[in-house]
This record gives sequence, structure tokens and C-alpha cells, in this order.
Amino acid sequence: MNLKHLQAAKLKEKLALLPKSDQGFAASLINQLDSKGQLSDKQWSWVERLADAIDEIGVPDFTTETVDVGEVGGVIALFQKAKQHLKYPKITLQLVDGMPLQLALAGPNSKAPGTVTLTDGGPYGRNTWYGRVTAEGTWQPSAKLSDGQRQALLQLLTKLSAEPAETAASYGKLTGHCCFCNSSLSDEKSTAVGYGPICAKRWGLPWGKTSIVAEAC
Repeated sequence: MNLKHLQAAKLKEKLALLPKSDQGFAASLINQLDSKGQLSDKQWSWVERLADAIDEIGVPDFTTETVDVGEVGGVIALFQKAKQHLKYPKITLQLVDGMPLQLALAGPNSKAPGTVTLTDGGPYGRNTWYGRVTAEGTWQPSAKLSDGQRQALLQLLTKLSAEPAETAASYGKLTGHCCFCNSSLSDEKSTAVGYGPICAKRWGLPWGKTSIVAEAC
């Protein structure tokens, strides 16, 4: 099931969580998809927006405390570059204990547009929320994080803000999978760099060089 249909399934399952003013429209979209098996591009756009609205309703409350992890403009620049080629770019990393971390850029219809959202990368609607980071580097962690998770995430986010490209590449070197597309790195040069030439082009990164510096958009 692709992302669009996952969003439609979530919208159907959680329809009652929407404001009553949106429920009738959302139900009409789902009914058309069920009966005809297809929607227009504009209708799919509305499915996405309504599903995102539901997703925000389920986001756990943040603690009142915020944490400074360092300005993340370099990370956001990577996402902005990738969005020229990909609709939903994501970066997958791994903490020292093997805990997964997936980063995405919040869209214009989200509760906090332009922030970097943090999850465990689980299936849409069933993932674990770790919080969000503003462009200025303010991390708003989920209240459900354990002390160990909090410290591990703080360490990785601080490193990512200082060295976004290097940190992303280190995942590929560690796991043998590209942090941008999750494909196996079978080519020797790609394994040495941490990602392949196609992702390098999409994300505005050099390939095959020792020094890795993200290009500006």
C-alpha cells in the first residue's frame, strides 16, 4: 500500500477525530475512493491535508522544557534541495543503541510548518513521535521519552546540527544502507561515502570526496 492509500486508510479510520465541519467532506472523499477506486490529484491533496490534520491531533503533549541542539539550517537546506526532486524526502539515522530516528520537514499544513519532525520511522499513523526541532535549533521533545532516549537523541541531534552531511553519511557507513532512500549500498564507493550518486544529486551533496559539505539550495 502506497503513502496515498495509507493516508486514505488513516482518514477513514480516524474520521470522527476531525472537526464536524470537515467530516462530511472527508467522508465524501473516502466514499468516492471506495466506490470508484480513484481520486483526482486535487482530491488526493485534500486527503493528505486532512490526514495530516488527524496526525497532529494524535501528537503527544510536549514537556514545557525545550532543549537547544544548535541551529539546524544545514539540515533544512538538505530537505529543501531534496524537495526539488522528491515529494516526501526523509533522513533515517540510528542511535548508538540501535534505536531508529527518522527526520522529515513539516509541510505547510502541519501544526508547525518548516520544523524538522522526529519519529522512529514506523508506518504512517503508527509511528512513535520524538518531537520536533525548529530552524533555530530548539528541540521540543515528546514527554514520553525515557531519560536514556532523551540523552541519546540530544547527542545525535547536536552532532547533526553541527555536521548534517557527515552525520547523515555516517549512517550509511555504519549500516550499509543509504540514509536517504534506505537502499543497500552495494557499490564500494557508495559504501565509503555513505550514500549513492543519485541521492547525492537529489540532496545537493558531493560524492566520492573525503570532505562532505552540503551545498546551499
